[in-house]
Amino acid sequence: MIRGPLYRIASLTRILATGHRPLIPVLLYPACAILIVLLLSNLDKLSSPRAPDLENRGAPPVEDGLRAIAAEYAPFIYHASNPRGARQDIISNIDFDGDLRGNNNWENFDTYRLKPTVYYAALETPTHYFISYHLFHPRDWNPFTVWMNDTHENDGENLQVVVRKSDGLPVLLWTQAHYKSRVYARADSGITDGSVRVAGDFIVINGRHAAVFVEAEGHGIYGASDGDSGVIVAEDGAHRFRQGSGMLFRPARAGEQVEEPAMATSGEAAYQLDSITLKLWPLLRGGLLTGDGKLLDGSYGYRDELVSIEEVPRYYDGDRVSGPLGRDRGISPFALDFGFERGTLGALFFNPAKRYSESLKIADEWSLDYLDYPFTK
Repeated sequence: MIRGPLYRIASLTRILATGHRPLIPVLLYPACAILIVLLLSNLDKLSSPRAPDLENRGAPPVEDGLRAIAAEYAPFIYHASNPRGARQDIISNIDFDGDLRGNNNWENFDTYRLKPTVYYAALETPTHYFISYHLFHPRDWNPFTVWMNDTHENDGENLQVVVRKSDGLPVLLWTQAHYKSRVYARADSGITDGSVRVAGDFIVINGRHAAVFVEAEGHGIYGASDGDSGVIVAEDGAHRFRQGSGMLFRPARAGEQVEEPAMATSGEAAYQLDSITLKLWPLLRGGLLTGDGKLLDGSYGYRDELVSIEEVPRYYDGDRVSGPLGRDRGISPFALDFGFERGTLGALFFNPAKRYSESLKIADEWSLDYLDYPFTK
């Protein structure tokens, strides 16, 4: 008599139900071994990371000609945090440990203090400013990892603010979360759905600063009024985190000291601005920023009528195995687009005016010509 799969399943069910002893070790011992390995690999998470004694070793920030514009429209960042490891939810300078290497940041996180930093790159046309902002964390983390890419060394996410020069108002916000993105537009912007859908309006604080929400642990970015946002923000900036724990990172005022906050579960902290255009772009153009043992890795090429780049890095370089998808994770400061595909990745960083015009319906005046374009130099 032929006994098919259903018979075998029924037989296995009877064996399990009657407690067939030879099968118990076969199933139980591997399960116990896996559980022990998981417990041992998570021992370091029993205590919350504390601020180290060693000072931050990062180089001073540099300023380019559009730094004042980047500061005027710098975002208000409402950052959720998990009290079990909230220090890992503090935005930082990339070189907090004194180098521009990616594969030692997980370890050095416990050694050096962080300095809240937002990296920026600004482009200008006769009608608009396009200001890209990059947030970096040394760790994407989880209170208990199962090693399925739920943690990784280095974490980067991007956002972009588009400002209409005729009245000085932000009209568009683009945010990035885990290789996907969303576009928000003000009701009077003249910007509506095209091949890319507009997710809704966004909150602007004091008429200048887009309000964004950043997740705890994984650090994806959303507009503060988005349905996936974990914060409730009023037009005057008053806010409440839905899960109760988090803090506001805001641009530093003139002369204000920027340092690692004593806690990341409440209150606010100032951040400094640092130029991608002057600090990182020359290194990328010179081939000094990408590859194993450097800061960034996993590059695609990008070309359009303005620029031809052999390597647009997708990720930060890392050497900590976090799961089956590889060691290099965390989105680079140059990897801006609506998706994460070869050929268009980088388009929103290098040519946002054209990319938006191709993907959205824009009724307002919208120039495609840049003033003093920096990325061909």
